[in-house]
Amino acid sequence: MANTKKLLPGLSVELAVLEGEYAGKFRTRIEEVGERLLAVGGLFNNKGEVIPLREGTKVKITFWDEVSAYSFEAKIMRRIAVPVSLFVLEMPDSISKVQRRNFVRVPAFYPVTFQSVTREGLSDVYKGTMLDLSGGGMRFTTTERVENNSLLYAHLTLPVGEIQSPVRVCRSELIEDSKRYCISVEFHEITERERDRIIRCVFDIQRSMRKKGLV
Repeated sequence: MANTKKLLPGLSVELAVLEGEYAGKFRTRIEEVGERLLAVGGLFNNKGEVIPLREGTKVKITFWDEVSAYSFEAKIMRRIAVPVSLFVLEMPDSISKVQRRNFVRVPAFYPVTFQSVTREGLSDVYKGTMLDLSGGGMRFTTTERVENNSLLYAHLTLPVGEIQSPVRVCRSELIEDSKRYCISVEFHEITERERDRIIRCVFDIQRSMRKKGLV
């Protein structure tokens, strides 16, 4: 029953419909939790109309805590229409922790400084501005050109504190009509403690965005 204790009434979840004409991702929440079954709120389209998923439809539930994301697959066992729309699912035997690369990326605008790692050592310190952040990496802009696949030593100033980590450049592109570059990097040999601090920051940003109705 690994991680099933994290399933609690009121928990916000993402429900992905894996098949059929309504395939896609939707937001809902857990309404009831039993020993063998759990109920989640009904789904609605952009017009506010109930999405009538059939019993037997395969779905995937994803949810988050302060530092991690989790998911499990299930089938809709029963559809309830009144007094409120609900879908009853079978309680999973276990819940998987989502791989780091699948973590959500959120807009984030914080200072970044970095140095290029060369055979001779570290370069001068260059400045950048973060564009977005995830548990696996980030994007930032800078006036300094860097090469694809190069290794940088980055310093991030986040609400959770200062974080330093090597990063590997995945993509470096000149921004059109600009003298600045957009750099996409992934964290390289980062400690789990530092990664968890970044993920905590990502979830704080995501929570703030939900409160403002931005996601």
